Amino acid sequence: MTEREQIQLGKIGFRAMWKFGGLTLWDLIVRTLKGYDKHHLSAHSAQFAYYSIFTFFPLLIVIIGCLAQLPIRGVILSVENAINQGLPSNVSSMLFAQIEDIQQKTTLSLIGGGIFLLAWGGTRLFITMEVGLDSVFEVEHRRSFLRSGGLALLLTFGVLILLLTASILLVVGPEIASLLVANIHSTWIHLLFSAGARWSVACGFMLISTSVIYWAVPSIKLPWKIFTPGSMFVIISWVLMLQGFRLYVENFAHYNETYGTIGGFIVLLVWLYLTGAILMTGGEINGVIYRAAKLKSEETV
Repeated sequence: MTEREQIQLGKIGFRAMWKFGGLTLWDLIVRTLKGYDKHHLSAHSAQFAYYSIFTFFPLLIVIIGCLAQLPIRGVILSVENAINQGLPSNVSSMLFAQIEDIQQKTTLSLIGGGIFLLAWGGTRLFITMEVGLDSVFEVEHRRSFLRSGGLALLLTFGVLILLLTASILLVVGPEIASLLVANIHSTWIHLLFSAGARWSVACGFMLISTSVIYWAVPSIKLPWKIFTPGSMFVIISWVLMLQGFRLYVENFAHYNETYGTIGGFIVLLVWLYLTGAILMTGGEINGVIYRAAKLKSEETV
């Protein structure tokens, strides 16, 4: 993609994005599916899952180690509740055991080692995403290795800060919601606000993270837009995947019986692959729209 084409992409506005660049919804779906195959996004999703495993557990060590030092009661319990609501029970049990072990053995050296491993794994993870999104936007000239590594490292610790903030909001959010409905004597409304606050935090984290990824990670200049068809696809698909995959694993699949004690690890790996596939598909949606809008603007000139 040339510099002139990058400038044209930067001029594509909010309305053009949501008009799908002049495409019909059916055309957008067909082109996205073809692009997913053409740009080998399934392979990039597998690489995403691979490097996510190397990032996930150091991230858990750093987050739990930091949260344990905060003077906020119930924050780790709230994180466990969120994990329990979003992941299958065998994965939740595996993570709960890890969280308990981290709490008992948290030291500055453990947190320091976790930060080092997180920096390495997170850098590789975001570079993998850069390669995938560059293929989506058909980039000809990628960033240098040093620039890619520096940006990936910055995004890694940006996600860490967002997750720590989200973890605190998981405790503070329901309490704020409870204050707002303190004078409403209805159990189901209290439950709705409590659950809604938690889901709002999770979806807000995904929306901010996704919009920043689609703006900063590709090696081209794109305008930052928090609401794009790709990012909204990610939010909706991710929530549906969380609930659908959990129901499937707990009611139909029997990973523990098939794989034994590593069943939870296998489920987590599949979950990370699906998350990567959703992120890559959202990027492909935006890429299809940008290319269609650019072509339409060239035809009208």
